Amino acid sequence: MSSTFSDKIWWTRKAKIKAERRLLNLDFYTQFLLLWYSSFLVCYSIYSLVKPPVNDNESVIMVALSVLILVLTLFTNNMNFKGRAMLLKHCYERLGLIHTASLNATSLADLDKEYQSVLATSENHLDKDFIKAMVDEYANTSDKSLLTKTPTWYHRLQVLFYQLRSFIIFSILFLFPIVILITIRAAK
Repeated sequence: MSSTFSDKIWWTRKAKIKAERRLLNLDFYTQFLLLWYSSFLVCYSIYSLVKPPVNDNESVIMVALSVLILVLTLFTNNMNFKGRAMLLKHCYERLGLIHTASLNATSLADLDKEYQSVLATSENHLDKDFIKAMVDEYANTSDKSLLTKTPTWYHRLQVLFYQLRSFIIFSILFLFPIVILITIRAAK
């Protein structure tokens, strides 16, 4: 019973670590994109002073993009990725202490109560965080027989799909203002 409980804590902790990393990545990429969009619009504004737009549509679209940046800034700040990641980090650090205590415990009732209270301090991880934890732990463990959960090929494909999807979404969002500008300037 003790090894099952400690195993549950260990995997929960690993999934929380992946969830924290995911939220920190979201924070970094959203901040980067907001900075990129703002810089792009400032550069465009300077450029349009030198070479004024041929039609009014271009100015209207750029004003709409400015408003979009404002809305996205408010949205990303309200998502509080960094604050949520901090709560997850605090949670998995405490789970590490509970895991260590569970390895030598004779009575798990008090540890289970503490485990439940620690889980209540932060949001739950997503399924993809747990799957990524399984795949990464399997890839990074030399003695695979020590792991109680083994990823399937489907799990590996899911992780690859999540990474590819994130890359494509980021690339599209990065290139979006450039494509808009080229499209507008070409439609003279």
